[in-house]
Amino acid sequence: MAEEIIEGVNPTRMELLKIKSKLRLAEKGHRLLKERRDALIMEFMNISKTSGEVVSDTINQSKTASTYLKYADSLAGPAAVDSAALAASDRDILVEVTQRNVVGVKVPDLSAPDLTRPPNERGFGIVSSHPILDKAALEHEKFLTKLIDMMQVESSLRSLSTETKRTKRRVNALEYSVIPKLKNTQKYIRMRLDELEREDFYRLKMFKGKRGD
Repeated sequence: MAEEIIEGVNPTRMELLKIKSKLRLAEKGHRLLKERRDALIMEFMNISKTSGEVVSDTINQSKTASTYLKYADSLAGPAAVDSAALAASDRDILVEVTQRNVVGVKVPDLSAPDLTRPPNERGFGIVSSHPILDKAALEHEKFLTKLIDMMQVESSLRSLSTETKRTKRRVNALEYSVIPKLKNTQKYIRMRLDELEREDFYRLKMFKGKRGD
């Protein structure tokens, strides 16, 4: 299989200098992109180590909240649970979304105030309602906090994964297409220049030989 070169290139010394310059830039870019790719992978792995714990905590808290909801449904009754849920849901949960820079990648940063509330701020009567309702509400508030933490981790991993894949494609394009093609073109120009020099030498030699006759 013939080595691929840049189409339409002229085998001149000026073109050879241009190809050399492009090759230097491509090799430098390849080196920098590989370093960036490795840093992105390392950061992804670091966050992945904590993501498992965060997801596990969120799932466990979800199960705890669900268990206490079943207790509340059994001890206080479905009507009381529905009434308490409606009263407790009458509030806005403000989640601030900013961005932070991780290895040159902007990832979302989620932050929210403490979502757990004192019993008297949940909207239903403490004295008149069953204590299990307050416990069920507290466990669900803890679950919301865990859920925001999990969203934070998953958003960071998604952003880093997308950028890592993009960087890998650029590294591969340089490594397997751009740089080999530049090297092949450089080799081709040198070979053609050598051929032209030999042809010029033979023509000059023949011309001198004829003049000598």
